[in-house]
Amino acid sequence: VSHGCVSKILCRYQETGSIRPGAIGGSKPRQVATPDVEKRIEEYKRENPGMFSWEIRDKLLKDGVCDRSTVPSVSSISRVLRARFGKKDDEDDCDKKDEDGEKKTKHSIDGILGDKGNRTDEGSDVDSEPDLPLKRKQRRSRTTFTAEQLEELEKAF
Repeated sequence: VSHGCVSKILCRYQETGSIRPGAIGGSKPRQVATPDVEKRIEEYKRENPGMFSWEIRDKLLKDGVCDRSTVPSVSSISRVLRARFGKKDDEDDCDKKDEDGEKKTKHSIDGILGDKGNRTDEGSDVDSEPDLPLKRKQRRSRTTFTAEQLEELEKAF
């Protein structure tokens, strides 16, 4: 059995508590937040509009509003926020159109490499906080670059 296979099985067990096939995906029972929890979610969002759904979930647990068995899922919290507040305001700020009329975001590779006039060599803010632990496991997929992007990356680094 390959390392990747074992890793997938362990990850599935960590996420679902089961190693059975089909435990990930499919239709799951929709966990609905109680009206009291929904009010608290709205309250947190009003107090801190930049708060993410997973941060709200963690705060519900920390404040004792819910326990691990009753806390709503991140997607349920997002659903409540969409129902109450509609589309997020910051989504409009990130989007812009390129010359072909296609949408691109400021944080995309095209958005970063396309803004040649806005470059600075300030470095990363991660350097200033080396002891800050990450709350969530960061996952990424393999990134592919065009020839032009590769040239820009070579120049930058």
